[in-house]
Amino acid sequence: MASAASPSDSESQAAEGPVLSLLSKRLRALRKKYNRIMQMEASLAHGKALNKEQEEVLRSKPAVVALIDEYEKLRPPLAAAVQEELSRAAPCSSSDDPNPNPDLAEESSSSSESAVQDLLALLYFGCLFDVKPQSEFNSMMLTRTHERGCCLTYDYVTEEATELLSENDLDMISALGGQITSRPLYSPISHRSALNDCFQHAKLWLQRAHQPIVVGSNVTYASLREKLSKIMASDYYTTTPEMKAPVDVAAAVGKYNAACQAESREGLAPETHDDAALTQYDQQLFRRMS
Repeated sequence: MASAASPSDSESQAAEGPVLSLLSKRLRALRKKYNRIMQMEASLAHGKALNKEQEEVLRSKPAVVALIDEYEKLRPPLAAAVQEELSRAAPCSSSDDPNPNPDLAEESSSSSESAVQDLLALLYFGCLFDVKPQSEFNSMMLTRTHERGCCLTYDYVTEEATELLSENDLDMISALGGQITSRPLYSPISHRSALNDCFQHAKLWLQRAHQPIVVGSNVTYASLREKLSKIMASDYYTTTPEMKAPVDVAAAVGKYNAACQAESREGLAPETHDDAALTQYDQQLFRRMS
């Protein structure tokens, strides 16, 4: 049976190329899933019940073990094949032009920026013109709340002693996503200026900039990308969600509405149209996380 961890992985990772790094990343994900399965089996042994998603993961144990064994066996011949390929490519690379045309590089960069701006325009106005009925809005909020809980649940088992994701991490990802695709509420700037701000955020995100997202915050684009990469490397990203019947969804939305009304009666402050407060909400969020 495959082991749950391999000490040689962390030692050799620095010397690996992109091919072996990809294989190592897949192995780590499989071992993490194997660890979760072992914890589920321990829970069953203590008489604890599993939900449907956990049962589906538990049933995948034979496939997970087989994949780990196969990838570990594949690693040595794959490393040898990569070295052989690099040796053959070395003579060709030495004959390449060491001074590429700077005009071509500039043209390529300009084309990439134009493509990003083109896509952002669709996302920006798509979000701006998106109007939903109250019933659909409540269902959407309920689904997003459920997704947040699932994302944090899948992150609770880690192969290494890394910091777990938190609600604040999800808030910051959502806040930056809003800054990239929309104009702040009640903002006095034009759509053209707002879309330009969106583009600047998107460009810094793509550059993995170590620049604070807002002035006075320690949260950078690079650090937030690490949080999102952590989510996309978890089982949450690849697990098929369990579809609920429309009747169950309607019942859950009813409970969600009742809870929201109860919070309102308990004295929560009503929404205001204070321009300064609304446009600075995301900035306060990032500074609070510093």
